[in-house]
Amino acid sequence: MRVSATNLFKLRHHLGALAIGGAALFERLVLSDPVLDASLPWGGLPRGSIHQLEGVPGDTSVLSFAAGLTSRCAGPDGRALWLRLRRDRQETGEPYGPGLARYSLPPDRLMLVEARAIPDLLWALEEGLRCTGFSVALAEGISPDLTASRRLQLAAEASGVTALLVSPGPVRTRSVALTRWRVTAAPSARGVHRPRWQVELLHCRGGKPGSWIMEWDDAALGFAVVPALASRALAQAV
Repeated sequence: MRVSATNLFKLRHHLGALAIGGAALFERLVLSDPVLDASLPWGGLPRGSIHQLEGVPGDTSVLSFAAGLTSRCAGPDGRALWLRLRRDRQETGEPYGPGLARYSLPPDRLMLVEARAIPDLLWALEEGLRCTGFSVALAEGISPDLTASRRLQLAAEASGVTALLVSPGPVRTRSVALTRWRVTAAPSARGVHRPRWQVELLHCRGGKPGSWIMEWDDAALGFAVVPALASRALAQAV
């Protein structure tokens, strides 16, 4: 008997929660565009899991896309934890308040934490994932190895808090992340002031890679696939 990827994920999620005494249940985050949600085997992005986002050096577009995902995870009332290395402030500056406002991430629902070193950042992230007061934790500049990512996944499963790990360049380490994405800038439509990205799904357990031009809809507070390019697909995954 064949078991669908969705049912396998549900079973793994339940067993993982029971093994560590948590009460996490399968939930999915609808990304708002039916084309994108239907491309994922769960009909959306699973909560209580690790998802990796990688950019390209010198391009901060991945952070704006991550802000959109953070907004979707938090919803209208949830709280978000944003973690980064203190040294990154010199290169990219502080998160820009008016820019975050367009993603519906006001200061009163966003906690910013700066760490001196990677071990401190990983510790803070794990503690944040164990806190049910947050809906989502976004961490900049880290690519945890297999052991560290397993600890983070267990913490996320126990609480149901979603982890978004953002790397400024290609991810070189293996991890237990459920999905991995590459995000780069894409030209905006003429006369339309919406952030737009080239988004590639590089890894998805039980699913297939894909590529889309996506933009942020301020009114709907969600992602929209640009229709003309919605059906473009990547080559078969390695």
